[in-house]
Amino acid sequence: MLKLPKDLVADPRHDAVSALLTKHAGLLWESGRNQVATLPMTEALAAELRGALAAEHACHGLELITDRLAGEQKGLDAMARKAPESPQNARASRLLFLANDGSTRFYRDCDALLSRYPQRLLACRLEITGDALGEKLTGKAKLIRSVLVFDKKVAARALLALLPPD
Repeated sequence: MLKLPKDLVADPRHDAVSALLTKHAGLLWESGRNQVATLPMTEALAAELRGALAAEHACHGLELITDRLAGEQKGLDAMARKAPESPQNARASRLLFLANDGSTRFYRDCDALLSRYPQRLLACRLEITGDALGEKLTGKAKLIRSVLVFDKKVAARALLALLPPD
């Protein structure tokens, strides 16, 4: 069962998002360990991601994403040591959006991140190339194969933006 961001749980479209992510799930690469939905890139999602990048609620580039998640984990680990009785919230609060033209190594590295941070990281492969994603998000020719949304409210809106328009 997917533990989606808290802001999404209260939304009436929660079940539709959950069903969409589950129905279109598959492995990132042939020897992958994690299920990831592959979904169309929507205009609503492109707008959310552009806004998130502009407001610094998201970042792109797998190296930067890896460093960000590792840094956040250090903070979470330190907090857990200070207050061991306080349980960690097992709810996806970070979204990793991936282009569909990555190499096996790229997807293997993404799969490793999903295995390392299973409590808080959820990934979605978009039906768009890295070149097209970069252009959609920046308005110019730029290769972007991975975007991490690390703001919980933006993550909830981004998941809702995956739903097909009514």
